[in-house]
Amino acid sequence: MGRRRRGRRAARAHRPARQRPRRGAVGYLLGGGLSFYGRTHGLGVSCLRAVELVLPDGTLRRVDAADEDLFWAVRGAGGSLGVVVAVEIDLLPYPDVVAGMLLWDRERAPEVLRAWRDWTRTVPESVTTSLRVMGFPPVPELPPFLSGRDVVVLDGALLEDDETAAGLLAPLRALEPEVDTVGRIPSAALLEVHMDPPAPVPFVGDHAMLHDLDDAALDAFLAQVGPGTRAGLMFAELRHLGGAFSRPIGASGARGALDGEYGMLAVAITPDAAAEEAGRSAAAALVRAMAPWSTGGLAPTFTEGRVEPSRFHDDDVLARLRVVRDRLDPGGLVVAAHGL
Repeated sequence: MGRRRRGRRAARAHRPARQRPRRGAVGYLLGGGLSFYGRTHGLGVSCLRAVELVLPDGTLRRVDAADEDLFWAVRGAGGSLGVVVAVEIDLLPYPDVVAGMLLWDRERAPEVLRAWRDWTRTVPESVTTSLRVMGFPPVPELPPFLSGRDVVVLDGALLEDDETAAGLLAPLRALEPEVDTVGRIPSAALLEVHMDPPAPVPFVGDHAMLHDLDDAALDAFLAQVGPGTRAGLMFAELRHLGGAFSRPIGASGARGALDGEYGMLAVAITPDAAAEEAGRSAAAALVRAMAPWSTGGLAPTFTEGRVEPSRFHDDDVLARLRVVRDRLDPGGLVVAAHGL
């Protein structure tokens, strides 16, 4: 069964951080897309069945597996080839899912981080989680367990029955989180688990793909955002990858997999220019500290600003993408956020 999703991805230059909107579903898909189903089902782009896009010559074209070359290129570089106006996707068979979060005070970060790292090395591909060290301002809009606090939050989904999920979670629950919301929920509620803001917010960020998290890597991470630090970030996140994230699913496109066992993302909220400068500095400092464990690659959906396309694609893929682009857009009319 497929679902059509309407949307626009305007081909444009990168916007300043204070004007940047939230990424939509189409951008998420075309750039790869990391979800809490990903260690089982791979990147979001793997569920694309067809794409409708306006080509640089103004024609509207529906592209699917029958157009092997262009469909391959769209799935990972669609914004460089035209303006995508519709996508058709496969649906996953999960009316409900075991998901939620566990929360501790940031003082517990060293203990929780090491326990989570060890746990991720043992869990099956049915489990996709992330760990964030988060700082919240003291504002009344937040619930009391978050307002004005620095916390460690572990969240994600387990594509297992309730009994199996409970057994897998036991080592983390043994750390006695002060908040534990993990349970079976409707799949639509998974959107709320990560606590993303419901409306667009101004932010800046940086990230890295990490090949491992050994003890030295954990120490470097905690030195930046652990207890007693003042990193200036809203959150620093480590996302467990591997599994199907690291291998193409079926006849994948140009963005079929991600290189790395963990993804790291640092985000700062930027209500003004001074906060933007401080946030960029803090995020960059964390990325520098984790450089010894970086794969050198990047995930497009986590990347702010322009970078060398070789950070997204290897040489063979990039060469093939440029052949497709030059055939469709010899005049260079399309200017994508992440160009080729």
